[in-house]
Amino acid sequence: MNKLTTSIFLPLLVFSIPAIAWNTLTNDLDVSCQQIQKKLNCDYRSISNKNVSSIDASSNGLKLETTNNSTYPEAQEKTAILFLVDTSDPARQNVIERNKSHIKEIISSLKPHQKAGLASFDKSLKIQSTIGTSGFLLSKSLETLKASGKTTELYRNLLEAIQQLHTFQAERKVIVLLSDGQAEDKAYFHSDVIKMARKYSIVINTIGYPRSISLSVALQTLRRLSEETGGRYIETETSYNISKSEMNKLFDNIDNGGSFSVALDNLYQAENAVNYITLSFSTEAGLKRIQAPVKIKPEHKDVKNKTESAIAEKIISNNTSSGKAPVQIITKQAAPQPINLWIWYGLPAAFIIIIIFILITLFLLWKKPQQQTGNSKNSYRPYAYLISNDEKQTRYPITRTICRIGRSKDNELHLDDTSISRRHAEIHRNNDGGFEIIDLDSMNGVYINNEKIGKAELHEGDVLEIGDYFLNFTQLAPDYSLEESTVMQKTRMPSTH
Repeated sequence: MNKLTTSIFLPLLVFSIPAIAWNTLTNDLDVSCQQIQKKLNCDYRSISNKNVSSIDASSNGLKLETTNNSTYPEAQEKTAILFLVDTSDPARQNVIERNKSHIKEIISSLKPHQKAGLASFDKSLKIQSTIGTSGFLLSKSLETLKASGKTTELYRNLLEAIQQLHTFQAERKVIVLLSDGQAEDKAYFHSDVIKMARKYSIVINTIGYPRSISLSVALQTLRRLSEETGGRYIETETSYNISKSEMNKLFDNIDNGGSFSVALDNLYQAENAVNYITLSFSTEAGLKRIQAPVKIKPEHKDVKNKTESAIAEKIISNNTSSGKAPVQIITKQAAPQPINLWIWYGLPAAFIIIIIFILITLFLLWKKPQQQTGNSKNSYRPYAYLISNDEKQTRYPITRTICRIGRSKDNELHLDDTSISRRHAEIHRNNDGGFEIIDLDSMNGVYINNEKIGKAELHEGDVLEIGDYFLNFTQLAPDYSLEESTVMQKTRMPSTH
């Protein structure tokens, strides 16, 4: 592109940029608007499935005209759907089979404007079928899904899925996440996903499959992802079933609402600048009002300034033609404002004093006698130990009333081995001081003294077989053999009277 073309088109690009692009999410509505010159174009959808019967706009009591009202979807409009399946744990293959049947049921009832694709994830994202694939090919791709047994990088793969969905041309976009809510990310977070999803207007609908009663709290992760993107959350039963009515409502929060425009011409005649207008949505649940930001500078002020300039020029022109010197108007320069000495000197001094106080406090805390720390360590005792049955005889302390054992790093006892399931077993300390171990539906099971168990009490000296690990259970401290035993000494027989 040559310099002449650049000089022509660059100003046009600058002036064609919308004044304001804006979106907001409430408990009932998801609304996004763009102001282009003297018109505000808006798109909306109902999250609570409450139909919107009418839309009004106003500013400071002045009613504004709404035009181009339409309902979604209209002809040629599309909804892009990406099914995202968690395949991270071999022990969850039975859940994957339920995922397959649920997705097949959903795609069998898709409407013509709904275009679906399929992806899976564990450590990385895999696109199984691109969005827009036929239902037949999508079903074939489903059959290839298997739990691979790698770590669950939920947030990182969600970010990549959002990027993939963003490139597809569609008016509405939604990710349907099927998972147990477990996330093992260390450098990617929930807030990163929400920020990107809102930026690209992508909704996350989630279907939660509880791993167990004790692990079902992880489903809160899925609930929040849906709530904070205007999505829908469905939780299956413990047998992984979903009711037909829930299945039919999966996309009700996507395929509704519509678009409209608000004429802003009258606001340019107002006395003062206008920064907000009120959008009123009449729904089955009542009237919902949203403040929409706009950028409007009244035109009459520009006209007034131009008129005053024209009058001044005419006066100067008349004086010049009559031979008189132009009248010079001299204004007094405003006196400089005195410098507030408190701002320049007081605040830095106060800041330095606070820093000194913090440093002294930290120094005093650091200088506490080390003996106190040593005593606290000596007084601390784990409830019990698991000792590796090998040459190293590594001791794994049990320090909580519930000790989780598995391959995931967030377990209290982390055993990094492929023979260990991500959530393999739990050791519980009862109120009476006893211990019991529970198998969490692991792939390779749990054995005590060569006997496979589902749930059993633990006793001193029991040998646990967890995957390829052999562990001895004991409640004896490491220094037990060093403790002195009480021995019988010869004592003097008490005298009798």
